[in-house]
Parts: sequence; C-alpha cells; structure tokens
Amino acid sequence: MDLDQLDQQFDRAAFEAEKYALREALFGTEDVLPMWVADMDLPTPPFVIEAIQQRLQHPILGYTHTSDHVYQSIADWQVQYGYEVHRKQIVFTHNVANGFFLAVQAYTQPGDAVLVQPPVYPPFLKAPELNNRRVIEAPLMLQNNRYQIDFDAFEKAIVEQQVKLFLFCHPQNPSGRAWQKDELQKLAAICLKHRVIVVSDEIHADMTFPPNVHCPMASLSPEIAQNTVTLSSPGKTFNLGGLQMGYAIIANPQLKKAYVKTANSVSIHDWNLFAQIAVQAAYSEEGKLWRDNLLVHFQRNFDALESFLAVHMPKVKMMRPEASYLVWLDFREQFGTHAELKKWLIEEAKLGLNDGESFGGQSQSGSGFMRINLAVPTTIMQQAISQLRNALSVI
Repeated sequence: MDLDQLDQQFDRAAFEAEKYALREALFGTEDVLPMWVADMDLPTPPFVIEAIQQRLQHPILGYTHTSDHVYQSIADWQVQYGYEVHRKQIVFTHNVANGFFLAVQAYTQPGDAVLVQPPVYPPFLKAPELNNRRVIEAPLMLQNNRYQIDFDAFEKAIVEQQVKLFLFCHPQNPSGRAWQKDELQKLAAICLKHRVIVVSDEIHADMTFPPNVHCPMASLSPEIAQNTVTLSSPGKTFNLGGLQMGYAIIANPQLKKAYVKTANSVSIHDWNLFAQIAVQAAYSEEGKLWRDNLLVHFQRNFDALESFLAVHMPKVKMMRPEASYLVWLDFREQFGTHAELKKWLIEEAKLGLNDGESFGGQSQSGSGFMRINLAVPTTIMQQAISQLRNALSVI
C-alpha cells in the first residue's frame, strides 16, 4: 500500500455511512466533521474488494455453506499471537458486541452480576443491563495519563457481588491501552480462583503498535483457555464493519455448548456470503502487510494531533494509543464542565466526537473526556486540527 493513497477522500455521506447519517440526531447539526464511530474513512483493502468482485461474477447469491477455508483463515491469523486455535473452537457471531451480548445470556441468569471496567466501550455496560443482569463496576485507575488495574478492588468486587462473568476489553477501548502479560495473568488468576468466566474482546488486537505485543488472554495457559471466551473480527482492521462479522473462540466444550445453544435460539450460526469471502482475503500475508502499513499512517495522525495539542492546548492530555486508532482525550483541565466541553466542540470546533460520559458508567469516569477516531485521510486530519485552531479564540 502506498501511504500517499491515504490522502484521498471519499464521499461517504451519499452512501448512508453511519457517522455521517446520524450527525443531526447526535450533535443537533450536520455542520460537524464526524470523527466518532469506530470505522475508518480509509478504503477497505483493494484485495478484499477484488475478492468480493470476483465472487460477484457468478450471478447467484444464494445460501452458501461455510467452507473449511473460512475457519482455517481465522486459525492461521491467530498464529502470529502465539495462539493455537482449532476449527471446532470457532463460533460465528454477527459482530463482536453481539458476541458479548450472547455471552451474557449464555453464562448468567437474570439478577446475576457481570463485571466491567469503566471507562469502557458502551455496549459493555448495556449488555448486562438490557438482559436484566447487575452491572458491577471496577473502574480503571488513571495514573500519569495511563490506565492501570486496581487488582484489589477488582477482586473485592467479585467477592462482594458474587460476580459470575467478566467482560474484558483487551486492548482497551477507549484508551487504546495494551494490557501486558503480567497484568493478564493476575486478572486470569483472580477469575479462576473465584470461578468467574472471562469474555475477552480482542477486536483491536491487530492494531497493536510496537514495542507493545498483543497477548491473547486464552493463550496464557490451557487452564486459562478453558475459562476464556475470546471475541474478535477483521471488521476494525480492514474496515469491514458493514458486513457484520465476528467470531468467538471457545476451547472449553461446555462453555461452547452453552454459547452455541444461545446463538441457535436466535438463529445465529453463520456469516453472510461476503463476510466469508472477505475474511479469507483479509486474513492473509497480504493482509498483514496492509495492516503494518496502516499502523504507520495512524502514527502520523497521532503525531500531528499530539504536536498541535502540546503547543496550542497543553492543558488537554492525549492518551497516545498502544493499540487501535481511537484516541482518548482528557479535557478536564481545559473546561470547567462536561457540558461546556461538548458545546465548544460542536459549536466552535465543529467536531463530532464520542461523548466520554457514555463510557463512564455509574463511576462517571468518562466525564471531561472525549474519544476521537483518527483513522482518517491526512487531509481530514489537517482539517480537524485547523478547526481546533480556529476555535481556540473562544476558550
């Protein structure tokens, strides 16, 4: 991939792209640059498009059996993380969020406690709540602009609330924190000790920046694998969200049986035809090269925003991602209230970002924060910085 190609802009508003179509509903105006929902304003890889186009040469788009090649592409992709996956362990979901909604239903009963670590991707908070489970929070600690786990508080919450299930965001969203092996081992040990099933959302794993290395929770040991459900998808890395594709990897036969039973109850069992084609093209050696080049582009965008903030808005703390293209911004020293921050971003900077409060849960750990999506062409990155610069006069 020629990185210069990423300067090209595409008209997504004309094709009902969610981040454009919902501007009025979310921000009260269409006059904002949408940098919120986690898909890219960058093209899906050409080799994925070509694979789909080749299939379209056949005039029938009927029911399609999922071939062994689809399963094998997923298993082969995980090898780069030292994670050995077998075909029989893979269960298809419609996306990763759908995957942990299914897990909540499969492994808990109404009234049971499900543990989350805010600030966190909002569906983590919604999945237990919408299924009449109790949401138990063990908030992350912010130390020196980097999130840490309070392991004592984590275990205390499990014991006191009789937690049955832990929804783990790995790498962390919204902060882009890449959890280290020793941290994973501590979490896993606590969960094993208290018989808490771990559901590990690893959808951002492919976008881990060196020297950080993604370590799948289930790869730590056979015992931990038996207690872990891993969720992932090529959707984020290759901009395939519209194909609605996710998968669970479940080594424990009993956990898999319960998961499949729940999925079958709502007739979720296979991917659509184009998802099957896309994953085989994406999860390839060509896909790895594409991903590696894409990470270079993301780093350039991080550099641009970081440099601007350091000079023009030094009170705003940018949490540089260790994984993913999503950036968590701390505006608390710049604005007195969250409402003032939202008003300034929409009316003056004309930027549509993810509201930090939606990630915070009862702990309100997202108040004063915003999440910005930097998977954009260089030209859009420059436009966003220009709009921030122009809005400085009214702070």
